[in-house]
Amino acid sequence: MFTSFSSCNKGKPIRCKAAICRKAGEALVIEEIQVDPPQAYEVRIKIICTSLCHTDITYWKLTHGPRAKFPKILGHEAVGVVESIGEHVDGFKQGDVVLPVFYPQCEECKDCKSPKSNWCARFCDDFLSNTRRYGTSSRFKDSSGEIIHHHIYVSSFSEYTVVDIAHLVKISPEIPVHKAALLSCCVSTGIGAAWKVAGVEEGSTVAIFGLGAVGLAVAEGARLHGASKIIGVDLNPDKFEIGKRFGITDFINTASCGEKTISQVIKEMTGGGVDYSFECIGLASLMEEAFNSSRTGSGKTVILGMEKNASPISLDSRAILRGRSVHGSLFGGLKPKLDIPILVDRYLKKELNLDGFITHEISFEEINKAFDLLVEGNSIRCIMTRHCRFSLCGKWSDRSCQNLNLTLVSLSSEKILCLSDPRRSEESRRPLTSMAESVASQTPSLSEQYHLEKEVKQDTSAKPVEVAPEVTSQAEDVSTDKASEESPAEEAVSAVEDKSESPPASEEAPPSVVVEDSADETPAAVEESNDDNASEEVVEETPDEIKLETAPADFRFPTTNQTRHCFTRYIEYHRCVAAKGDDAPECDKFSKFYRSLCPGEWVDKWNEQRENGTFPGPL
Repeated sequence: MFTSFSSCNKGKPIRCKAAICRKAGEALVIEEIQVDPPQAYEVRIKIICTSLCHTDITYWKLTHGPRAKFPKILGHEAVGVVESIGEHVDGFKQGDVVLPVFYPQCEECKDCKSPKSNWCARFCDDFLSNTRRYGTSSRFKDSSGEIIHHHIYVSSFSEYTVVDIAHLVKISPEIPVHKAALLSCCVSTGIGAAWKVAGVEEGSTVAIFGLGAVGLAVAEGARLHGASKIIGVDLNPDKFEIGKRFGITDFINTASCGEKTISQVIKEMTGGGVDYSFECIGLASLMEEAFNSSRTGSGKTVILGMEKNASPISLDSRAILRGRSVHGSLFGGLKPKLDIPILVDRYLKKELNLDGFITHEISFEEINKAFDLLVEGNSIRCIMTRHCRFSLCGKWSDRSCQNLNLTLVSLSSEKILCLSDPRRSEESRRPLTSMAESVASQTPSLSEQYHLEKEVKQDTSAKPVEVAPEVTSQAEDVSTDKASEESPAEEAVSAVEDKSESPPASEEAPPSVVVEDSADETPAAVEESNDDNASEEVVEETPDEIKLETAPADFRFPTTNQTRHCFTRYIEYHRCVAAKGDDAPECDKFSKFYRSLCPGEWVDKWNEQRENGTFPGPL
């Protein structure tokens, strides 16, 4: 599938596919829907990658109560790209990589400004509305015009969704999409609980009840903070081996405790109880056991699981008087807009481990398989995506290109199977424990996926891919024609890239595609194409005198194509400013382009080099 975000869609509805839950507990149905444009303080985003959370299962099963509203589009753990924005939206622009999060942060109320908690007094009490500021107003309609309800302000099981800016976090495009999606719920919730709510410190002891995605994230948070003993409690012995990768040191299978309670076993293991216990399942009985397993005088219990039957818990008041405490936690106590970027940064610095959470990858059309896997307890996180897909070898099977018109091109329709699926050949099958290593070493970052223009080659033998109605306009790809205009140094670099990025002979190369869309705006000095000339080639004007032999390649993401384009635009901007002044409007296009495309650390490095006279290019 090929999709382009074009400014011609601004203010207009978009038709796309979504997985709709028509009735409680029934299989989701893939249907065409209409997504209205964003209103004031809202953003319409293209969902790149989404996953299934237990909270989605809970709402899917609801048969009564004010939250049991159908038809509904579920999903809230995802990553996307901004397609268009409504009025009064600051801090977001077309093409930004964003995480939609169910937990709001208005940034204006007393609680949002306070460091004491992540509560948002303005919005947190309302979990019944469709849209945050417009009550029951919905942005979704089905093909017959019937209103479709939103799900906790995200509804990510749709190609496009509309999200209020209070629920949107802008993140670095350098993090791989499948790992970025985890930060919008499960990982943030678990790590935040250990980091912000409990305050786990070095040398402390921890018990975690439930080793799902949230429980494993708690373990990762405790590991990062130097806990000396991390005890995992779960019925499924398969979780134990996975948990070791997140720092879990000891395991308790609740089915093998005999006549002893879990808390008694934990007290024996720790000499009186753990410093911190976390309940991550949502059962009143386990909440009580988690409390009882904490140390007298100072033990702290954090409740992360939502009690499925709203049952009360019974705690010994004398134990509370003796110094134990219980804390509730939503979204791990994190303020989304402030704390999620910190987690992204820690991942990029290789401090935060996000490998091992994803046990299955399937296509969006197979979304009901994800429900089966999670309900049966056979998956931790199942990633679903239409555009950025894994191939069987563990590599991303598409490349993307982002200028101001942001295009996504899928280069493969390869069937996605669980890594342990018996239908895979013996040669390609690998154990679950190697999946994370494969992904970590071979998955391109979002920065690469969205910036590698030269990756998209024109192939006249390929058939155009279907486009969602009312989404795009047509234009030709120019990457082939531009090759003849490159300097000798650029040609040499391209040759090296083509050689280094070609697939091994044993792998089937993904088919080429024909790019058929372009946005109304094009980067740098690209002229606009009129509707009557939609088939004309868009040619990028790059000054011939700019030679890029010395384009830096010693940064964290030394992708040559990205470096070349960043470097070119940076030079063009400063040459324009030198010739016409800081306020010259014609310099704005170069400024906007290099600021949106280039990682900040590159720009900082070049600024430093300009100041000390070591800048490696002509100005």
